[in-house]
Amino acid sequence: MRIFTIILCLLFSYNLHSQSWEYKKGGNTFDGEFKTANVKGKADNYPYNNPLLCINKFDNSDDFNFYISGSGFYQEQTGIKVQWVFDSEPNTIYLTSNTSISNDGKILFFQHFSNPSGGPQIKNIEIFDKLQQANKVSIRISDDYNTNNITFSLSGSTKAINFVIP
Repeated sequence: MRIFTIILCLLFSYNLHSQSWEYKKGGNTFDGEFKTANVKGKADNYPYNNPLLCINKFDNSDDFNFYISGSGFYQEQTGIKVQWVFDSEPNTIYLTSNTSISNDGKILFFQHFSNPSGGPQIKNIEIFDKLQQANKVSIRISDDYNTNNITFSLSGSTKAINFVIP
């Protein structure tokens, strides 16, 4: 019984760690230094059930990248729709109003979000604030061929996001 309890504790602590935000600094000679923050999510569409939500910024640029990788394969003009619900606002659905796709179709980049109250578009920096205030975000990515429901823990998001974008 004691061994079973220890194994359960280890599995539980591993699961908590895998759902926490991580951040690091890196770089190379060609692209320069960068900072990145990410969290692994849980999804319901095999084999795309371990997506990564990422924010990164290169030191030589004022711009940053905000994207999901590993959530599916995407193509232009297939009706891609990305919906966001934060547990701090359970009855509000944010919609990504501008996405772009990586050349290999495996990464969705987010630029702007529609305002559920009908006001002006919401910028990524405002979504970053929501990522820091909530405990969890649920994202539904759908297109003409597929739907993937994803949940990301926001544990540790404040420190990780502030590391990338002070």
